[in-house]
Amino acid sequence: MEVLELRNGLKVIFSQLKGVNILACSVFVPRGSAFEPVEKAGITSLSLKTAFKRSLKRNTLEFSKIQEVYGTPFVPDVSNDYLNVRFQIVPEGLDKYLELFKEVLEAPGFVEDSFSVEKETLLAAIRSRKENPFALAFERMTFLTYGGTPYEALAYGTEESVKNINLEDVKSWFKNLFLLKGTVFSFSGKLNKKEKEKIVEFLENLETKEKKESLNFEKKIESNREVTVKREGSHQSFIMIAVNAPSVFGKDYAAYKLLNTLLGEGIGSVLFQELREKRGFAYSTGSLFPSRKCAGRLFFYIGTSKEKEEEVKKALIELKENLVKFITPESVKRAKEFFKGNFGLDHETRMKKSWYLGFWEVMGKKASFDKEILELIDSVSVSKLKEVAERIASEPYHMVVVKDG
Repeated sequence: MEVLELRNGLKVIFSQLKGVNILACSVFVPRGSAFEPVEKAGITSLSLKTAFKRSLKRNTLEFSKIQEVYGTPFVPDVSNDYLNVRFQIVPEGLDKYLELFKEVLEAPGFVEDSFSVEKETLLAAIRSRKENPFALAFERMTFLTYGGTPYEALAYGTEESVKNINLEDVKSWFKNLFLLKGTVFSFSGKLNKKEKEKIVEFLENLETKEKKESLNFEKKIESNREVTVKREGSHQSFIMIAVNAPSVFGKDYAAYKLLNTLLGEGIGSVLFQELREKRGFAYSTGSLFPSRKCAGRLFFYIGTSKEKEEEVKKALIELKENLVKFITPESVKRAKEFFKGNFGLDHETRMKKSWYLGFWEVMGKKASFDKEILELIDSVSVSKLKEVAERIASEPYHMVVVKDG
C-alpha cells in the first residue's frame, strides 16, 4: 500500500491487488452532514445525487453509456463526518472516468429536470423510512442524543428540510464540497506504474480549496431520558437505548468495538441469547457502534410485541446495568473470533478494501489503521471489557420507544 500527499493537499492511496482486472475507487471528502444547516439538512446528499448523474457537457444518457461500457455509476453517500463517492472500472476505462469526474467538478449536471427528479426520489425515500421502526427509532434518537450539536442533522434530511432546498442551493453548496484539501482518493486493484503516474498527474492538476471548518465537540448523556414515537397500526414495539461511547480517537475505542460485537452481533451475542433465545422477548435485536470523530454512542435495540413492552424495557435496562456478568473469557473469545470473521468477509471485495483504507484516512486514523485495528481488538483483555461494562452500567442512558399510537 502507498499513501501519497500531493502538493495541492489531496491524498492518494494505492492498494495493489491481484486477480480480477477491476479497479475500485473511493473518494472521501472531509465534509459530511455535520456541516449542514439543520433547516436544509440533506443538502449534501441531494447535491451529490444530482451532480454525479451527468455533466453540463453530456446529458444523462451520454454519461451513463460510458459507465455501462467501462464500469459502474458514481455512487454518492453521506455520513456525519465525510461524504463518499465510489465507482469501479476496468483499466481501459481509467481515462474516460477521470474525464467524467473532472466534468462533474467543472460543470456539474445541475439542471432543473434532474434536480426535481432527485429531490422527489429523496423525499420518497424519507417517507418510506416511516414504515421502518428501526429507522424511526434511530432518527428520533439522533435528535434526542445529539440535539444542539453538529450531529443533529440527518444525512438524508427530513421532509421539511429537503422541501426547503432549491436548485440554486445545491449549486452553491456543491462548490463548497469539491475539492477540499484533505480529500482522499483510494484505489484498490491492478495498477501499473504508468497508470499510477497518470492518476497522480490528473489529481495534482485539480484546483483545491482550504477546509475552513473542523469538528471538535463533546456531548455526553448526562441524565436518563425516554421519548415515545407513535406509529399507527404497528404490531410491535421497538425500543432503542443509547449510552456514552468514545470517538475514533478515544483510548477505549477498540474495547467498545469489541463490546458491541459481544453485546449484539450474531446469534451468540448477549442480546440474542438473553432476550430472544432464553426469554422469547425479541422479534429482532442487536447493537451498533458507529465510528465518529466526535461524541460517540453505543446503541442497542429490540423489537418485541406490544404486550411485552414494559417487561422488555425493564429487562433491557437490567441487562445494561448487569452487563459485566456477561463478560467472560468464553464470551470475549467468541466476540474476537466473530469480529475477525466479519472483518475478513467485509474486506473481500476491491470496493470494500478501497473504502476502508480511504475511510480511516479521512477519519484521521491513517489508512494503516485498517490492519492495526485487528491487533487492537486482539489485545483487549477481559478485565478491560469488564471495566467498560461497569462504566456503561453506572452511566445514564437515552431511550426511544416506537409503538402503536
